[in-house]
Amino acid sequence: MRLTLALALLSLGACTTASPEDECANDSHCNLGMICRSGSCVAPGCGDGGACPAGEVCNNGTCQSAGNECRVDIDCGADARCVEGTCFGNSCTDGDTKPCSNDCGDGVFTCRGGEFSSVCSAGTPMREICGDGRDNDCDGEVDEECICDDGEEQACETVCGPGIERCVNREFRGCTGPRAGVEVCDDAGVDEDCDGEVNEGCDGCDPGDTRECETECGHGTETCDDERTFRGCDARQRIDELCDGEDNDCDGETDEEITRDCRTACGDGVETCQGGDWVGCDAPEACACDVENRDVQVCGQCGTRERECVGGMWSEWGACDEGGGACAPGTSEVVPCGRCGTNRRTCTAECQWGDLQGCVEPEENCEPGTRETQACAGGCGEQVRTCDDACGWSEWSECGGGMGDGCAPGDRDESPCGSCGTRVRRCGDDCNWGEYEACGGEGFCAPGEEDGEVCAGGNGSTRVRVCTEACMWGEFGECMGGGLCAQGDREERECGNCGRQLRFCNADFVWDDWSECMGAGSCLPGDTDREQCGPETDEGSCEFGARARTCGLMCEWSAFEACEGAVMPANDVCGNLEDEDCDGEPARDADQYEPNDTCGACWNIPGLDPDELLIEASHDFLGERADFYCFTAEDGINFGLREFIDISLTNIPAGTDYDLYLYEGQEACEAGQSTASSLNFNNEDDEISWPERFNHDDDGLWIVEVRRAVGHSCGGIYELTIDGLN
Repeated sequence: MRLTLALALLSLGACTTASPEDECANDSHCNLGMICRSGSCVAPGCGDGGACPAGEVCNNGTCQSAGNECRVDIDCGADARCVEGTCFGNSCTDGDTKPCSNDCGDGVFTCRGGEFSSVCSAGTPMREICGDGRDNDCDGEVDEECICDDGEEQACETVCGPGIERCVNREFRGCTGPRAGVEVCDDAGVDEDCDGEVNEGCDGCDPGDTRECETECGHGTETCDDERTFRGCDARQRIDELCDGEDNDCDGETDEEITRDCRTACGDGVETCQGGDWVGCDAPEACACDVENRDVQVCGQCGTRERECVGGMWSEWGACDEGGGACAPGTSEVVPCGRCGTNRRTCTAECQWGDLQGCVEPEENCEPGTRETQACAGGCGEQVRTCDDACGWSEWSECGGGMGDGCAPGDRDESPCGSCGTRVRRCGDDCNWGEYEACGGEGFCAPGEEDGEVCAGGNGSTRVRVCTEACMWGEFGECMGGGLCAQGDREERECGNCGRQLRFCNADFVWDDWSECMGAGSCLPGDTDREQCGPETDEGSCEFGARARTCGLMCEWSAFEACEGAVMPANDVCGNLEDEDCDGEPARDADQYEPNDTCGACWNIPGLDPDELLIEASHDFLGERADFYCFTAEDGINFGLREFIDISLTNIPAGTDYDLYLYEGQEACEAGQSTASSLNFNNEDDEISWPERFNHDDDGLWIVEVRRAVGHSCGGIYELTIDGLN
């Protein structure tokens, strides 16, 4: 039978063999090694299980050269795309379409990224949704089979799973099935948006990993963030074009189409940037002048040049002095604002600071040095946290001060006592357990205890009963000859807190009742008792503590142990805002210029334009971040000599770093928009030498700020020298 079957199979194979060009209905109609595709026998492609030669990869069923490695599509040219580091030819051109149809009608598949989309534009049939007025299942009817009785429930399903929906106004609504959410990049493996993919759109990197990146302006590095996605490419970013000989906007051209206004005493004009220099000012040069006049013109990047009036006409221009301007074009400055915020501004082509972009405050924004307390769990003791110099709260401290036994006022504790009785103690307002009350709810005997009585008839017989586990007497047994004890015998047992009870055998040879408990102590061995100890008050840094005592084997309390957890009064530490001596006031070391902690409360220097004024002052407590000093300037005629505001900050206390700022007016000061600043590091001296502006009125209020950047020295003296427009 087996041989006959084998021959039959061979015969079947022989009669269905066809050449590659023959028509076929399935693979069995083709020669060995061939497959049936579109009615013809062909050699299998790589997508049908065929292997590609070394160095080639399978692309849409065709073996082709793997090509060069790539990182993004642009590396592969216009007719290819990058897939997992390798270039593959596109199947179609982006924007091409091909027809498709389904129950919802005719539509098209659209080519995107070199491949046709799998979604037909005609739409996708789905379950009918009651009440939306649409033919969701594409059957030509709207809201069919949606009639129901209010209150009815039925099973339903969202894209994320099953649920229940209720009939409201004769339509089923409100499916409770899980809803799709935003995909979260993490290791949980959850498909939050229920599209069948996990962590799509996430790079799946580990936080802290880096990789190369690029912008219009070059290559850089980006870092994987906590959402497991690469961000923050540090490649040079595009900025508006500046007159500096650089391609700032990364468009392949340098200094293109940049002009600026220029002027002379004779009129206004315009000049153009060429090769990083301003040239060709077309303002008129020649005009009549008075001997006392001087003409000043902007030149170079941020400099000025001058000329004199000679014989009623202007002389040649002098050399360009590049020392002017407030900043270098294109540079950025981050200035502090608010409590601990930052504000960024960029220097313009005219070497002046642009507008501030807006104050960015930290998420936590408390007042440095502020101290908060909260009650500990249970209501006794407290925890403390302090706002640091970065306006962030520290962690809550351990509970301290009056913690007691850790119970909450009003708590009730029961423990067994006596013969199936209970004793109760309660937690007091100080979170310590009080004494146990007397034992209550006791039974009549101790489990296993025996009791006897004389039987009726007086023949000297007795009967016995035994105490049950519930501390209740059981039934008496039968009468037996003889008594339970010998007259005059005595028994003793423990009771209460180390007490004892006695009973004696009477003339009927049975035991009398137990006596009252005698000699009981004040506690049970192992009991503990705690009480508050420490300072007289818990104000400021002081904290109450607790001390304990233990009940010994003789049922008497031991002496209290040492006080634990208490913080006693100490000498105040200047400047840390802590009240170590617990008198209700932190220590400060205010100097003669206080209070001058804000722009509006600046210490006013008497007179006009101080001349070499030396101020010796200090930051007197931790919460003070800056001192402010102000003076009024009078900008007189200088006859060609430029005047300066000179400020120096020296003798900065060791271990600290202070910075220096100059503001024109209170409004600029409060906005953090300084005219000049000095931000040297590591305790170095700071200095500002700000030149007056030509053709500009510099009269008015000027404010100097000495800001604490790093560290604090309460009472540590710094020296500030101010020389006004002189």
